[in-house]
Amino acid sequence: MTLCALAAGTDASPGAAGAPARAHRPPNFLVILTDDQAQNSFRRRYMPQTFRKIVRPGTEFTDAIAAPPLCCPDRAGILTGQYPHNHGVFSNHPGYGDLRDPGNTLPVWLHKAGYRTGFVGKFLNGYNDLAGASPAPGFDRWFQFIKYPGYYGYAVSDDGRIVRYGHRRRAYSTDVLTRRARQFLDRSSGSRRPFFLWLAYNAPHGVRSTFPPCSSPASALPPDRATYRSVSHVPLPRPPSFNEKDVSDKPQAIQALPRLDSDAIGRIRHIWRCGLGAVSSLDDGVDRVVAKLRHERQLRRTIVLYLSDNGFFFGEHRRPAGKGSVYEPVLNVPFAARVPGAYRHGRLASRVHSVVSNQDVAPTLLDYATRFGDPVEPCAGPGDCRRLDGRTLAPLLGGRGNWPRRRGVLAEIDMPGDNYHAIRSQRYVYSELSTGERELYDLSVDPFELRNVAGSPSYAQVQGRLGVRVSELSRCSGIEDRDPPTAAPFCE
Repeated sequence: MTLCALAAGTDASPGAAGAPARAHRPPNFLVILTDDQAQNSFRRRYMPQTFRKIVRPGTEFTDAIAAPPLCCPDRAGILTGQYPHNHGVFSNHPGYGDLRDPGNTLPVWLHKAGYRTGFVGKFLNGYNDLAGASPAPGFDRWFQFIKYPGYYGYAVSDDGRIVRYGHRRRAYSTDVLTRRARQFLDRSSGSRRPFFLWLAYNAPHGVRSTFPPCSSPASALPPDRATYRSVSHVPLPRPPSFNEKDVSDKPQAIQALPRLDSDAIGRIRHIWRCGLGAVSSLDDGVDRVVAKLRHERQLRRTIVLYLSDNGFFFGEHRRPAGKGSVYEPVLNVPFAARVPGAYRHGRLASRVHSVVSNQDVAPTLLDYATRFGDPVEPCAGPGDCRRLDGRTLAPLLGGRGNWPRRRGVLAEIDMPGDNYHAIRSQRYVYSELSTGERELYDLSVDPFELRNVAGSPSYAQVQGRLGVRVSELSRCSGIEDRDPPTAAPFCE
C-alpha cells in the first residue's frame, strides 16, 4: 500500500486529474519544534517575526493537541506518526529506550526517498544513554544536545564528535542552533535533492542555572540582562483558572494542592518573564532561518511547520509549573503551517479550528513528498512498515481531500503522578485516570475547565460515548480508507 492517499478521500495518486503533482519538484520540509512553549507566549506581540513569516502567510491551528503533553512521548509521535501504545514511549524515562523499531522512522523514510536530512537541537530523552554521540537513524546531518540541554555550558554531538560550549554570549544555544540550521540550508541550496530539517530548540524549557536574574530551576534563560529587561514589565497572564478557588470537583491530586500565595505567584511571574526573554531570542532565530530560506531561493519550495512539544502551567488549577496533565494549558499547543502556493490547490485559511496533533506531522510530510514526487512509504524495508495513527493535514492546508468533522485525538501517559487515557475533541476533553477518577469538561461553555461534569446526569450520554471512544483509541492502529483493517479499531 502506498501513501498517495494518506487521508480518507484524498487523491488516489500523484497524477490524479486536476492535481499538479508532477508539475513541481518534491517540497523541502522545515519542522521547527519548541520545548514547553504554552499558548500564552505564542502571540504576535511576543513573536512578531514568527507571525510575520510563518503564521500570517500560513495557517494557525487553534486546536492543536500535544498527544500526550510530555516531551519524549510527543517527539516520538512526531518521529513515527503513532500514539504511545504503538510506538512504545509513554514517559520521559527511559524515553528513547522504549521506542519500538527505532530504525523505522520519518527521517529514514525521507532519506530513502532521496531527501537530505538534518537534525539540529534537542532529540528524545534518553537517546544518548543508548547511542552515545552517534547520529540517529536516517539523519545525514546531526547536531544534538548531549544529555541535558542548556542555554550556556552544554555539550553537543556534531555528527558524532562531542563539542562543548561555554558561557560566552556567542555560545547561547538558541543562537548556536540557528547558525547550524542556516549552515544546513546553505549546504542544501546547491543540491537538486530536497531536504528535511528538524530544528528543535530548547527554548523556552527551564534549566538549572546560577545566572541572574533567571536562576530559578524551572525558568528559561534569556541570552543577557538586556533581553530580560525588555520583558520584565510584562504582567503574568491570569485566566479564570489561575489559582483556582474551588477545586472540589478535581481529582484528589489537584485538591491536595494549596492555593498559591503571593510568594508563589511572584516566582511564577518571574518564570513567565524569563520564558518570554527566551522566546524573544527564539523569535529572532526563526526570523534568521526563514530569511536564509528566502536568500537561498528555497522559501517557495519549503513547507514550514512550527509547533511545541507541550505547553506549561503558570498557576492554572493551582499548578505553579510543569506539564503532563490533561488540562488545556499544557494540552493545547502552538501549531502553524506555511505551505507555498506551488504545493496547494486553493488559498490557505488563516485559522483552522479542527483538532490536529503531533501524530499528523509524519503523515503530512509523507503525503506532500508523495503527491509531488515518487511514493514514499513509512517503511525501513520490505515488510518493515509502520501504520500511521495520524493523518495528513493537506485537506486543511489548501489541498484536496476530506477531514473528519468530529475528530478526537488520544492523550495517554504512564508515569508517576500522571497515568491516564484521555480524548480531546473540538468540544470536549475527557480523561480516565488510573486512580479510577474521571474528568469531563465541555469546552464550548467552560473553556478554562472550571467545572468537571463527569458523573453529571446531564452529561451521562456524552461521557458514555467518550468512554467508548477512549477505549477504542487506546487500542487503535491506522486510519480507515488508508490502511487495511486489523483486529484493532482504526484511530478515528
